[in-house]
This record gives sequence, structure tokens and C-alpha cells, in this order.
Amino acid sequence: EIHFSDHALFKLDQRKISISSVRQTVLSPDIRKPGNYPREEWYRRFGVRYMKVVVVRESDGITVVTAHWVKKASV
Repeated sequence: EIHFSDHALFKLDQRKISISSVRQTVLSPDIRKPGNYPREEWYRRFGVRYMKVVVVRESDGITVVTAHWVKKASV
């Protein structure tokens, strides 16, 4: 199950990012890399940009901490 933190929902609205594009990234990321523990950074390419989603894996699912567009996935 995918959960969204209050911060994530606020930032998605502010950045005009659709929840569906974040869900696509979480369900099928192109790249996964560790972030600041326990966070992970997941990326999915949409055209020329990448959606970067910061997540935390929890026992009841995945919580989205924040998301934003980046020009390339940092690997």
C-alpha cells in the first residue's frame, strides 16, 4: 500500500505533480538508490525528465516523503 505524508501532499500540490505519476514511479521505478536512511530515492523517466520520489519502506507499505522533477537520475 502507498501512503503519502502530509508534507508530500503539500509539495505535490505546490509543484503541480500528479499523484498518478508518483504512484507509477513507486510501482515501477527505473532506478532505486539509498538515500538518508531510512529513506530511499526512486526514479522513473517520463520523457526527458525523471520523477524523483523519496520513500520510506514500512511494515504496512511505502510512505512517500516527497517528490519532484529532476533532469537526470543521480546514480
